[in-house]
Amino acid sequence: MASVKLLKDNRVTLVDELEDHIELILEEMVQRKEFTRDDCEVVKCESGPRMKVRKALDIVYCKGEDAANMFMFLYSQFKQNNPKPMPEKRETKHTGDYHKSIQKHKQALKRRNECMMYYNTRHGEKVSFSEHFVNLLLVKGHYNMEIKQHELLAFGQHRIQLQDKVVERTQIKPEQLFIDLKHRPPPKKILVTGVAGIGKTALVQKILCDFGSNSGYSTFDFVIHFTFKDLNLVNKPTNLRNLILRKNGHLSKVLDEIFENDDKLLIILDGFDEFKFCTRCDVEWFVSDPDQEADIVQICSSLLQGELLPEASVLLTSRPTVISQIPVECIDRFVIVTGFSAEEIRDFFLKYFQDEDLGGKMFDLVKINHLLFTLCYIPVFCYVVCSMLKESEGVSTVQPKTMTDIYTQYLTALLKSHTRSSSESATGDSGSIHELTESVVSLGRLAYTKLLQHETLFYGDNVDLDKVVTSNVVSAFLDKTTIQEPCSTVDVYSFTHFTVQEFFAALYYMLEESPSHDIRDSEVYLKHRASVGYLDLFHRFLSGLLSERNQKLLSKHILLRGTNTSESYIPWLLGEIKKHCESGAYVLNHLHCLFEQQNSSLAENVRPEKLFVNISDNPLSPMDLSVVKYFLNLVSGTIYELDLTATNISTEALRDLQPYLHRCVKLWLGENDLDVEAMQVLGEVLQSTDSKMQYLGLGWTNIGDEELTELLEPLRKNRTLKQIWIEGNSVGYKGLSKFVELYSKNTSLKVIAIWNNVNEEEAEKLKRESPVDFFTISFNDDSMWQGWGEWILQRCEVSNDEKLVSVIAKLCNPSGYNLSIGWVQQWYTTLGQLIRTRREHCHAEDIKRKLEKLEKTLHF
Repeated sequence: MASVKLLKDNRVTLVDELEDHIELILEEMVQRKEFTRDDCEVVKCESGPRMKVRKALDIVYCKGEDAANMFMFLYSQFKQNNPKPMPEKRETKHTGDYHKSIQKHKQALKRRNECMMYYNTRHGEKVSFSEHFVNLLLVKGHYNMEIKQHELLAFGQHRIQLQDKVVERTQIKPEQLFIDLKHRPPPKKILVTGVAGIGKTALVQKILCDFGSNSGYSTFDFVIHFTFKDLNLVNKPTNLRNLILRKNGHLSKVLDEIFENDDKLLIILDGFDEFKFCTRCDVEWFVSDPDQEADIVQICSSLLQGELLPEASVLLTSRPTVISQIPVECIDRFVIVTGFSAEEIRDFFLKYFQDEDLGGKMFDLVKINHLLFTLCYIPVFCYVVCSMLKESEGVSTVQPKTMTDIYTQYLTALLKSHTRSSSESATGDSGSIHELTESVVSLGRLAYTKLLQHETLFYGDNVDLDKVVTSNVVSAFLDKTTIQEPCSTVDVYSFTHFTVQEFFAALYYMLEESPSHDIRDSEVYLKHRASVGYLDLFHRFLSGLLSERNQKLLSKHILLRGTNTSESYIPWLLGEIKKHCESGAYVLNHLHCLFEQQNSSLAENVRPEKLFVNISDNPLSPMDLSVVKYFLNLVSGTIYELDLTATNISTEALRDLQPYLHRCVKLWLGENDLDVEAMQVLGEVLQSTDSKMQYLGLGWTNIGDEELTELLEPLRKNRTLKQIWIEGNSVGYKGLSKFVELYSKNTSLKVIAIWNNVNEEEAEKLKRESPVDFFTISFNDDSMWQGWGEWILQRCEVSNDEKLVSVIAKLCNPSGYNLSIGWVQQWYTTLGQLIRTRREHCHAEDIKRKLEKLEKTLHF
């Protein structure tokens, strides 16, 4: 087996065994000229011995097989010279208190979690998991660590149309999350990700309930559950012991024993995206003792990175929008929650309405509405849709067209009984609608302020909270919890779901003439550490609320003001879309905002000179796909570039986009898993008479000779294609040799096939058999590569700081290029200047540190 693969497969073991000896191996790597002194310095800059091992492994991966062989040799020598004694099986002689505490703790978890928390569950109303929990489909990501950080963002979220294809999914039952599935060490650090409302917290609650009921998870004696909502309330240094005892006082006598047997401990950290310090996890030093006091972010980072309780298992949940802030090198297994299948949506409806005929009728109403049905794969949206239908007694005459429409109709259905109709208000009694408006504004102000502060819990002494808790209709959107403090009890509130907070925050921004902190002001944005993607839903809700149809609907129930927002927002949005489409910057969320408007005439004001549509590096959901199609339908003419890199694009999605692919001059599909059917779709585009395609990118798509051959016949008929990039795949001499004949059909065509299954002898043979420069099998000084470098620089220049870090970490490793080539040296110099400029003007400390690390890694 290749050494690089062996190192990857055994990464967790290597970190455990080498954490106290990495500097010895580093010196040996330098002596044998596999590492430079600069490489050593990069490793030594890491905080903590385990991080040093991980960084050393990352560098070895990048250097390739020779370095990996040497590292494996040194590791084997180390093991011979330092024979590890038979693993001392930890003493299993536990005290009687330990065994009693296991049962007592399980009973507590079962009591707390046996009833599913619906978003508006009334006091005394219990919904048990056994009756109402609908199983969620979990799709595995990689079983162990991959070397490229960007791959974390590429893990797909299979949706309804894929979930009916058993062959295209892999189910992982919740109890399988922590076990070995491929004869490898069981994963210790697991990341569960999924979009807002998809069911991550419900999954956590089910794990806790099953553990408490002795239904699985027998490898653990104890499961400790933290939510980042609660952790946000910790505003002074503390330690892990105190954090655990806050809600688990019954463990005080056995906590030392639990720490000593941390291999039998599971710690759950739920809702990383709600953590107000999520952008600061790149900490400078770690905690190694449960009694060591530190800031909450240092304790959490130490748990994740194995510096604190290294043998404990940790389950982390998060929305995809902030996973770039997670130290990816510590994650052993990635899992995506994909939500409901079509059958599970129907099951949810039947259980919600508790009447098979009514539930079936409502489900049929929704199924014929493409938007509603697409959104229902997300459990929280499914719940909101059911609530809307129940309050409105069916789908209203105003058919919801967007996500904001659904939330607005849900809100107005609850407000309806608290407001008079417009005609009644006109008779003189407008006090009710005015009072309700003030309550909604107060609730919105609270939502907006706390959203900017990355907070989802608020104490009962908040002024805005006082104005709304007495309103029955508004308090329907808040959950109340009473917690015990040292000397008193305190009421703590949160919105029934984070998406509800984002909706009310947008509602406030729309209604307020002059928001106290205008998030569209760049200084305010930076001040509140609004990381990329954090406010995406807020902006979508805002755009939808400013649409004419929702303004009309809301005006029947609350007093609308804030006209300045409406007048300024639309020109700003259209200007941003035009700017992004001309520069090639990431544009998907702006397209979502345009979609929320549902006003096709607005597209007349978006006429870029050249249309670039960059939606790369994020998995596309069916809703995303609908939004992109909506936009491309509105803008006619040539699409100069469509970038679908690392979007987990499926064959079905490609087929759906096929009419637009004909208009593309450049189409980038790299870092997706493409099969034979996907290549057939591309073949149909290439051989069509109206195809404008000149550049096609298929790098790192797991294609081989069979898939590539599907393009052979279409390319015989195509006369427009100039370059096809198939780098980083499994294509061999057999597949490439068939393409030689294409040169006689299209003399401008080039095939870039570096990093495939072609050895030096085969590469020479291909060069002899084909015209000059038809095949590019290795990196060289060709002007084509210089153009590629200029394209990368252009993409870096239009990226925000966070995206810039991702792009550079992904593509710009010096060991992959020949630095003696003139343009490469200049390229790195220009890139270095860009990084330094961004670092000097960067206000986000976490991103600034990442930029500094990149400078050291890339030797600028």
